[in-house]
Amino acid sequence: MSRRRRRTRRHGRKTLNLNKFAFLCLILSIIIVCGVFSVPRKVFGNAKEKGVNKIYTTEIETVKSEAEKNKNEIQSVSNIMSNGYSDISKAEEGAKELLANASNDGKILSEDYSSKNATEAFGPVYLRNTTKNNGVNIESYLKKKITASINKNKPVVLIYHTHTSESYQIIENDFYSNTLVASPQTLGIIRAGEALCNTIESYGYKVIHDKTVYDTSYSGAFERSREKISDILRENPSIQIVIDLHRDSITRKDGSNVKTVTEIDGKKVAQIQLITGCEDGAVTDFPNWEKNLTFALHLQKSLSESYPRAVRPLLFCARKYNMDLVPCALNIEIGTQSNTVREAVYSAQILGKSIIEIIKECEEN
Repeated sequence: MSRRRRRTRRHGRKTLNLNKFAFLCLILSIIIVCGVFSVPRKVFGNAKEKGVNKIYTTEIETVKSEAEKNKNEIQSVSNIMSNGYSDISKAEEGAKELLANASNDGKILSEDYSSKNATEAFGPVYLRNTTKNNGVNIESYLKKKITASINKNKPVVLIYHTHTSESYQIIENDFYSNTLVASPQTLGIIRAGEALCNTIESYGYKVIHDKTVYDTSYSGAFERSREKISDILRENPSIQIVIDLHRDSITRKDGSNVKTVTEIDGKKVAQIQLITGCEDGAVTDFPNWEKNLTFALHLQKSLSESYPRAVRPLLFCARKYNMDLVPCALNIEIGTQSNTVREAVYSAQILGKSIIEIIKECEEN
């Protein structure tokens, strides 16, 4: 083989080797370049995805938690409603079965007493003054502060019933029936007291509800209730508001019975009457009666503004009715003997909300 051919062959092998080397370098470069861009992208991309997933997971868990909370709240409200009226509904169903054979003991007249017999008024606040020697300037009393010191961690309100056996009709009807009178022990004034107590407690305030029966005989009932609630007040000096909850009775000369009623949010509601007294004539030893009147007028104003026509004129009279025991004590009547239990319970809830407004007003003062 000639020298020239050997040189050419060696040069060809060098070129081939160089081409292989260049090709390998190119492949390596591609791998390195791809690695530089793809590996970090993958690493950071996964980190980002993990972060996003973590955020999404947290948000999903939060939404789920809120949904569960809302579900529980809805169930809680539902339970309150069903528990709050299930006993009344059951009694109503039973009364409907007895209706055909029920006794007719007098016609029922539904009347609005929201301003009836009022002697004085200031804005929406109506008052009926039956005293001989005490005038009432409603506006001036509303400017006064209520005498009460609220401790939310201890009992604030006492509810009791001097006339514990006062009852209501079970179902709405155009005639009064002794056959359809609700049981005083379960669906009478005590039942309205339970609704009032539950409403106030739902706002976080403590209430004592005394269900002692004081009217085993009508005579002496106020003396018996005074003895018991005096003991309760001594044991619970934090109590600032005392409510003796009653039910009124209105019967006309012709035997017709009157139910004091109005409608709020599509529901029939038994009208409420606040009663407060004073020193006048034979009534003595009632030095704080003006503080009671101040409390009564503030509550009357709250009811009148929030629930127009749900409250009758405040009755201001020469009576004591155990209201001398604390400066914020009232007798309150919910409806009459012809109102239904359901109407009375609605009223008690309305009353409770207005009492809460007064309590909060006292806290601010």
